[in-house]
Amino acid sequence: MENIKRILEEAESFVLATHVNPDADGLSSVLAMHLVLKNRGRRSLPLLEERGPSFLDFLHGFGDLVTLEDFRKDSFPVEESVALVFDLSEETRLGEVAPVVKAARERVILDHHARTGEALPGLRMVDPRAPATALLVYRLLRELGWEISAEAAENLYAGLYSDTGGFRFENTREEAFRVAADLVRLGARPAVVGERLLENHPPARFELMRRVLERREILFGGRGVLSYLTLKDFEETGARPAEAEDLATFLRSMRGVEISAMVKELKPGEVGVSLRSRGRIDVAELAASEGGGGHVRAAGFRKRGLAVEEVVSLVRRLILASLEAEDGD
Repeated sequence: MENIKRILEEAESFVLATHVNPDADGLSSVLAMHLVLKNRGRRSLPLLEERGPSFLDFLHGFGDLVTLEDFRKDSFPVEESVALVFDLSEETRLGEVAPVVKAARERVILDHHARTGEALPGLRMVDPRAPATALLVYRLLRELGWEISAEAAENLYAGLYSDTGGFRFENTREEAFRVAADLVRLGARPAVVGERLLENHPPARFELMRRVLERREILFGGRGVLSYLTLKDFEETGARPAEAEDLATFLRSMRGVEISAMVKELKPGEVGVSLRSRGRIDVAELAASEGGGGHVRAAGFRKRGLAVEEVVSLVRRLILASLEAEDGD
């Protein structure tokens, strides 16, 4: 911790990054730290592979996000900067942002996932027991004694709320409520965050949901469920893959389902898989077997060079094998 504090206190410029297809926890952590750094007079580059998901556009500082397409290397001193990486530990999960992060003079990684792949080099603040990376950012800022503005506090509250499932997942321990209370004291607005995260979906998402339900495949007597979306679906609905975020959780909400999977074609030749479980099956282990990672209840991986149908078949086999193994135990 002391080395991390020293680096943050001494550096003047920072590159901030999170995983591909960012969720509320990863993006809120990036933007909270971005706001804190700006308020301290530091240069900060919050960099994403692609445009941030629209359902998170309420996060403070969202308009400051820079995509790789818009990034000009000569406009920011990457080689002289410290890269702060949030909500991941593996280089592969950075996607095409990885070369920029690796070009920084030092890297600091904040993550609450158990690492399952090749580690991104750098100093680490990793706690798999933490319910959200946003909570680790809060811890770090308190250790540094840096001011947390109302806007930064609301961002961190959004990340904590999201990754605890609205404070209902098993990872929600006493510290999560204490931190949430302090963030509210600092200016976070729970009603605003809850509404924007839960009741802020674009119309296109509902068309995607209709297609997902029409295609759902019930497996192993209703204990598994699988569905998929293609690039054509996104084109026809005008939606982006980010707007299909967490549809695997939606599928898991069916009574009796122990494991669910959502397969999404992200771009030509690249397919993403989101896995969810109720805890009896470790989907992080399943994802790791295919080069991905995550948590016991929520994980994912990507496949390149395979058609959607091939990935659906692969995921079907994974689900069936995991349920058969659970029965065997």
